[in-house]
Amino acid sequence: MRERGNFAFFMAAIVIAAWRGGLWAGLLAVVLSSLLIAWNMPPSKSFHIQSQEDLIRLGLFAGVGLLVSYLDYARHRAQQSFSESDRRLDFSLNASGVACWDADVKRGTFWKSQNLPEIFGRSNSDFATTYEGFFAYIHPEDREFFHLASVAGGAQHQDYEISHRIIRGDGTVRRVSTRGRMYIGDDGQVERMVGAVFSIDPQAMHAAPPAPENIAGSTPA
Repeated sequence: MRERGNFAFFMAAIVIAAWRGGLWAGLLAVVLSSLLIAWNMPPSKSFHIQSQEDLIRLGLFAGVGLLVSYLDYARHRAQQSFSESDRRLDFSLNASGVACWDADVKRGTFWKSQNLPEIFGRSNSDFATTYEGFFAYIHPEDREFFHLASVAGGAQHQDYEISHRIIRGDGTVRRVSTRGRMYIGDDGQVERMVGAVFSIDPQAMHAAPPAPENIAGSTPA
């Protein structure tokens, strides 16, 4: 029972070392832990292990420790690669003036690129987190047109590209171009919508009229 406790203690040390210090720290922890375990195996205070069973257990411990260190290293590299790709994507979008959004209609989630709120004249913190909220930023007179164009494109399994107006955070109106794609499930219902938006007008045009309470086609079919 005592040896099992030692194995658990040293394995925890390896996990912490790999997580906080990376691959080399994890490998060092594996080596030191294996030496300490071997030193305390019968006969005590000797690296000479008499029992073949103890030798197998030590080998398994070292193997698991190496695997844990490598997996943590692979996780760290994947996170690094993702962060670099994300930074490159943000730079490319900012340089091109294009923003992207992705609405999972079934799950009710809405993803946006970091520069999307800027096009809509809003801060990232108060920008809509649902497709319905995002749809409300479209000019009231263009909502039905936007809805019908996107649904028609999805039904035909084609991309759509339309020019329409949006209401910015300060109430002014700007014309943008949206290119999108709609994904229809086997049941004929919308599953997902994605879009790319870029501004056509360099400046906002005029104050937007009050939005009517009910607009036909305000949600995806």
